Amino acid sequence: MKATKAERSSATKSESKPAGSRRAPTSTPRLSKEAREQQIVQKAIQLFAERGFSASTHEIARALGITQPLLYNYFPTKEALVDRVYDEVFVRKWDPVWEDWLADSTQPLAARLKRYLKDYARFVLKSDWVRIFISAGLTREGINQRYLARLRERHFMVIAREMRAEYGIPEPRNEEELEDEIELIWSMHSSVFYIGVRKWVYALPAPKDLDRVIDMRVDTFLLGAPQVLKQSRPTRATKAKRQGALTDS
Repeated sequence: MKATKAERSSATKSESKPAGSRRAPTSTPRLSKEAREQQIVQKAIQLFAERGFSASTHEIARALGITQPLLYNYFPTKEALVDRVYDEVFVRKWDPVWEDWLADSTQPLAARLKRYLKDYARFVLKSDWVRIFISAGLTREGINQRYLARLRERHFMVIAREMRAEYGIPEPRNEEELEDEIELIWSMHSSVFYIGVRKWVYALPAPKDLDRVIDMRVDTFLLGAPQVLKQSRPTRATKAKRQGALTDS
């Protein structure tokens, strides 16, 4: 069917309409300062996890489609951005309730450790956390040292104290004996972190039932560590008995 004269006239007018008179596409709204800062941090986390801390601020800006000077408006140096990534990945996700759980002596220590480690595992066994932590240990040890000092004081020392109380382990007589306790606790604790290393660094499968594995590791630890520590630290009664035997001889 042929178009009518009116239709042909309308089509011609539409085709000859100047391009500048057409409606411009809707532009992407500008991000707020807070949203832009968070966008930069999240992209830095992604690239640091993928490439390590060798990823530059130029690469981060390019991946975001922004200029490097704009990035420097938010983080004037790469060190400032790294510090912000540390805060985002390692500090902000730290849950103070873990310390409350560990110190709650109304519950058996085994139950406390299992509850804590299962929740802690969900915090650390993620790609960005594990890979950034490993990369930091190789190139920026300050991040690891700050985090591990926090872990030692707020978790390991509490576990050591509660283990002594529940299992009747004599108090450490010196710094070396305290370090023996911390070393045993560290071996149990790091075995959970190593599951993440297997998955995100070595690309090996992780246990399907993580809770069950954690239960077994805690039980194994508590079946062995308290006995080893008690045997290595004679009680006052044992000391008196030994001294008496020496006197009699």
